[in-house]
Amino acid sequence: MITLIVLAFNEENNIKTTIDSYIDEFQQIILVNDGSTDGTSEIINSFHYENLKILEHESNKGAGMAFESGINEFLKLDSNYLIKIDGDNQFKKDDVINIKKILENKHFDYIKCDRFWSGGIIGKIPFIRYFGNALASLLIKICSGNWSLNDPLNGLIAMSKKASLMIKFPKKFYKYGYPFFIANKLCQLNNINQFKIGQFKNVVTYGSEKSYLRPINMFIKLISFTTVNYFSKIKIKMKFSEYQFSSILDISSTIFLVISFFSLNKFFSIRYFEVDGPQSSWFILFIIFFLLFTFLATISQRIENKISKIFFQDIN
Repeated sequence: MITLIVLAFNEENNIKTTIDSYIDEFQQIILVNDGSTDGTSEIINSFHYENLKILEHESNKGAGMAFESGINEFLKLDSNYLIKIDGDNQFKKDDVINIKKILENKHFDYIKCDRFWSGGIIGKIPFIRYFGNALASLLIKICSGNWSLNDPLNGLIAMSKKASLMIKFPKKFYKYGYPFFIANKLCQLNNINQFKIGQFKNVVTYGSEKSYLRPINMFIKLISFTTVNYFSKIKIKMKFSEYQFSSILDISSTIFLVISFFSLNKFFSIRYFEVDGPQSSWFILFIIFFLLFTFLATISQRIENKISKIFFQDIN
């Protein structure tokens, strides 16, 4: 069985359309009302469907915690997979049903979606969100070691029960960015856990819905998380023979990157703050060590990607 999880916060204009679209498509739907303060609760309370389980948060705890509540309820069921959507009706029903059909015929532990392709966005996406997702796509590659991943903040997610058991959100992902945490958790050197991962190109419609994303907070959160998990990834890689050479390259490239930025700092100090020293020498050192960093990081990336792709598949 496949369970649909729907998250809702202040979705009085969309929640009925969303639920009505899927009520006949799934044997079990879990709807998490995350402390809505508009008319969402009244609409939800009017639903009387046998296959709809409603979970209520007394106050808004954030999308990450809402999803975790949904996962915990899903784990109690005799269900093999979950598909998670939002109550704003942004995701196309055809995409959700296609993912359901894929899981009915083929096993995946985790299906993440990618909206950043030529036909993936209907409407206008704010530039700051587009930029943030581009940055997040780079960061997920760095900290997971899977360089085929895109759009790690996409909210359309499918997971097996085995993968769901691994999800426990840290506090920093209670509200925003939880898809990034899931992507890193399940894709970081995914061949070690032998999770089968698929990436599905979906379509998202943007209208007048309100975004609760805080770009600066998200930027700081993802940068700090990536830094910590990059070194965690190196530590994990040292334990496995197929990754050990790549981990040595990571350590070396990190040292070269630090030296290159130190050299650049010295160059700017001499050039703009009248500090005594050989200006051109420090700039040459910056170029040399930055090129060394780029060279070693590229080799390491290719090793990681070659191994990770064994259990990774672009679905469409």
